[in-house]
Amino acid sequence: GTEVTKKDLTQWFFKITAYAEELLEKLDELDWPEKTKIMQRNWIGKSDGAEIEFKVDGKDLTFKVFTTRADTLYGATYVVIAPEHEIVDLITTDEYKQAVEEYKEYARKQSEIERLSTEKEKTGVFTGAYAIHPLTGEKLPIWIADYVLATYGTGCVMAVPAHDERDYEFATKYNLPIKRVIKGIGDVDDSLPFVEYGVLINSGEFTGIKSEEARIKIVEKLQQEGRASFKVNYRFRDWLVSRQRYWGAPIPVIHCERCGIVPVPEEDLPVLLPYDVEFAPTGESPLKKHEGFMNVTCPKCGGKALRDPDTLDTFVDSSWYFLRYPDNKNDKEPFNKEWIN
Repeated sequence: GTEVTKKDLTQWFFKITAYAEELLEKLDELDWPEKTKIMQRNWIGKSDGAEIEFKVDGKDLTFKVFTTRADTLYGATYVVIAPEHEIVDLITTDEYKQAVEEYKEYARKQSEIERLSTEKEKTGVFTGAYAIHPLTGEKLPIWIADYVLATYGTGCVMAVPAHDERDYEFATKYNLPIKRVIKGIGDVDDSLPFVEYGVLINSGEFTGIKSEEARIKIVEKLQQEGRASFKVNYRFRDWLVSRQRYWGAPIPVIHCERCGIVPVPEEDLPVLLPYDVEFAPTGESPLKKHEGFMNVTCPKCGGKALRDPDTLDTFVDSSWYFLRYPDNKNDKEPFNKEWIN
């Protein structure tokens, strides 16, 4: 079979992440089974945490990590960055460049599901670079690993192997330091990796404070120094609606060298698909090869321009069938809002 590879494309998204809080709030008003609402909450995946800034040793570079457990910061013994993160090329030393490039290629061939599998053995490569711990000043080795994704959080993770199962597995495999900074309260099994809240130990001025309080105070301390901020993250992402295929609603956008991206004027909608299209596979949208469809006049400056060759995800069509169907003879608008409501 043909090898599947990934490549970066400029594509269109619906910014559904802007509605994250509203989506969560409205779930309580829906007459849905509770298990369905739980699935939706988990899909949205709200995480209250913080972004903490780390400096790269010997370079004028910084990066941020997102964490929900700032109380474990003193236990960070290394850093893991997504292989595809842009900073990787800037920090990798000559000695490790070949190994890093080979690992990046290995990670590129995997799906996100494969990379995030809890059953998959953790793998990674040292970059040769070090980060400076924001509280202790210690040098932490920077690794790349496929279990970190550039599309979640910041794409950089402070690894706390004593208090995170993935980090513990990784540290054990590669013989990286493991430093306990949380102990359990009362009669609990706090053998490592201990991932629950507890009381801080080996944590400087924060030793003896409970996790719930420490995760706030540590961020506040770093915030005063301009090196941290409280942050809410969501697991779900903006909806990628671009498709490099024929069947679908053409994206109503025109690209002009002079004016940039220009929306198709409302009076020219809908943009209709041409029928005389060549479907032989080339790796590009069939519409891109259709000169009659692609070549247009810019509605803003009147110069030569090109249509966007992508079509919209067909869910964009099917998501409003129920609104159009009762009013399908309406030739003035998609549907009459007052009548449908």
